[in-house]
Amino acid sequence: MTEVIYTKNGLTFTYDDGDLTDLSVLADIDMRTGTPVDETAWLDGGAAADSYPGALAGFNAKNSNTTNANGSLRMLVVKYDIEAAAVEPVTLSGNISKIVGILGSSMSVADKTLSVTHSGLVVNSHAEAAADNCTFTLLYLGA
Repeated sequence: MTEVIYTKNGLTFTYDDGDLTDLSVLADIDMRTGTPVDETAWLDGGAAADSYPGALAGFNAKNSNTTNANGSLRMLVVKYDIEAAAVEPVTLSGNISKIVGILGSSMSVADKTLSVTHSGLVVNSHAEAAADNCTFTLLYLGA
């Protein structure tokens, strides 16, 4: 089988394509701002302030990091297909320092279960059957 490397929003996912396929990120939400990580409009400092009665100046504070915010608690939703009833690992790296916990998982096969656990930066999915459109949701700390 072949090792697959998929990168999204500074996160790298490494997995075996004989075990998992079609892995993608459905959502990566910064829990400080409640917005997707690749959105930066919340950093604009009140661009519409000139329309405020009295024409006050906008809020002009600025992060020293003028790109996306880092190091925050983030929620991640991942979709993937499981090709066999076995333990299938996905290793995360890049803009991640710690997985805080798994919030939930789902699979589309009736009367079968999917359990998702983590150890360090490795997420293990164990399904009782092959299934498409499985998901897991986790909280993690950005690096």
